[in-house]
Amino acid sequence: MPPRKKAVPSTDVAGVAKPVSSRSTRAGTRQANAAPTSTAVLAKPVSKPAKPVSKPKSTKAKRVRDDDEADVVPSKIAKLNKDDDTSDNKAGQRSEEDGKYWTPRNLYSQVTVVKRGAAPVDPMSGLVNTHQVYSNAESVWDAMLNQTEVGSNKNKFYVIQLLHPISNDTQCSLYTRWGRVGENGSSQIKGPWQSDYAINEFKKQFRSKSGVAWPQRFGMVAAKGKYTWLERVFEDEDSKAESSGSDSKEDEPVPDSKLPPELQAFCNLIFSSKLIDAHLSSMNYDANKLPLGKLAKSTILNGFAALKKLAEVVEYPVGDIAKSLGGFQTACETLTSEYYSIIPHVFGRTRPTVISNQDLLKMELNLVDALGDMEIAHKLISASTNVDDDGKPLNPLDAHFRSLGLNSMDPVARNSSEFKALAHYVSDTHGQTHHFRSAVVHAFRVEREAETSAWLAKGYDKLPAGDRMLLWHGSRTTNFAGILKQGLRIAPPEAPVTGYMFGKGVYFADMMSKSAGYCYASLSNQIGVLLLCEVAVKPFLEMNNANYSADEDCKKSKKLATKGVGTTQPTNWQDAGMALGHEELEGVYMPKGEASTVNPPGAFLVYNEYIVYDPSQIRLRYLLMVKMD
Repeated sequence: MPPRKKAVPSTDVAGVAKPVSSRSTRAGTRQANAAPTSTAVLAKPVSKPAKPVSKPKSTKAKRVRDDDEADVVPSKIAKLNKDDDTSDNKAGQRSEEDGKYWTPRNLYSQVTVVKRGAAPVDPMSGLVNTHQVYSNAESVWDAMLNQTEVGSNKNKFYVIQLLHPISNDTQCSLYTRWGRVGENGSSQIKGPWQSDYAINEFKKQFRSKSGVAWPQRFGMVAAKGKYTWLERVFEDEDSKAESSGSDSKEDEPVPDSKLPPELQAFCNLIFSSKLIDAHLSSMNYDANKLPLGKLAKSTILNGFAALKKLAEVVEYPVGDIAKSLGGFQTACETLTSEYYSIIPHVFGRTRPTVISNQDLLKMELNLVDALGDMEIAHKLISASTNVDDDGKPLNPLDAHFRSLGLNSMDPVARNSSEFKALAHYVSDTHGQTHHFRSAVVHAFRVEREAETSAWLAKGYDKLPAGDRMLLWHGSRTTNFAGILKQGLRIAPPEAPVTGYMFGKGVYFADMMSKSAGYCYASLSNQIGVLLLCEVAVKPFLEMNNANYSADEDCKKSKKLATKGVGTTQPTNWQDAGMALGHEELEGVYMPKGEASTVNPPGAFLVYNEYIVYDPSQIRLRYLLMVKMD
């Protein structure tokens, strides 16, 4: 957005210009007689002075409530912006009668958030360098609100903060910003006031927008036409800086990485903030409203819970929930609105997509699931200490890798028979229905201590030969910091079962290209990351059709896993320990040679799927970086 010209500022709030009033002295008198408050419209400081403001036309502009413009159709927005550009108002500011706000025209881009104090000052406020968010024993006075109503094409946010100058926390101003999700929106500032008075104003504003009192915000259910409060978590910056060794000299050179080149390439991939942003953007997630690193666990669980209700309506279109909400379509719109209010999405000015079928539901489940892993990656990046155990400087990549807490992760030499056997497993299990080329870039042996302990405790190492298999699992590259840190996990109880073909579990395949479909390599420079896991799968319960309660049926049958039977299957099996030269994998089976079409009776899947419902049945054994194009 080009810099705005501004009028000569008053000094009510440092760095903030008051709006130039085009009203008569009657308006000024009314303002002077009001409560101890002043109102300013935020404008970006520029070097050029503003041109004189001419008299307004006699036509009186229609007053607009502070969050209404977020829902104005594009043609009306264009007209409003055109009015702002007239020579009568070069500062881009409306008169006091018009609500004391301005509307930036550019869409949001990812912004750098600078945190000082208990929470970061809104980056669009223009006060990042001079103010901080007020906090006391009662609370941190910061709120992010969101509201989506699909039927009326509402998809908007509302920010409320109490801000005070860095050196003076006795005088606080009420800052608000609102607009369409994905846009900068409009903003306003009132005050300054004494902190007690300012807190009362904050609470009134919060209740006005959310419909609930500030102390009752946790677990709130938004009423129709009201905003949902988004819980955000702000870490203690001082302790983080202390642990990261930020007191070291700024000009101290960064040491070279001690990691093998293959591991450096892998860490550059999974800890890339740009790739994380690309994956989030591809799923329409608005990271400006709920940035990674600020996501509360409750937000992710609430997202799952909202999708769970949607899943019941999609599964039972004439069921009780659908009927209670006015029928299938109305129910989908209502529950979709609830979900988007919890997990902000960017749709521009178009109507938000109604989640009304299994495909759309599955996409959103993938998003909420991925948010958990990406949140872990972001926190690992932020929390990695930049010094080693002896207090010596550490390369950031080395610090990130160390934060994964792996027992071992060693590159497999490209000229070894082990690497060649892994490459054959990739090429031999590339299904004919999957049209992309694949080549192994790097391969690693991996061990997580927690998995080994759980595996041995359950006695899975004593299973007969063939009851353990070396199977594929694919996921987004941005999920792998979370996977390596915490292992493969099962969806929480809040998640709907209908989003998972064979119930909530961890899914594996004996065909590489089947798992590769979950890597989204096109968003990661055509590199997909695949796991080969030792999985305790036999005896398994075979199923030919989708069964959302397969996990319960599997346990009732006293089986270890469910096998979704496919029409294309490996022709032969071999001992993985012998094929790979890996003694610990002796007795573990993996496919040998290419797959063939067998068409078992009743099968509807193209490829086999194996699902386990207990993470202790899984041991990560290999991780492969595969070029996919």
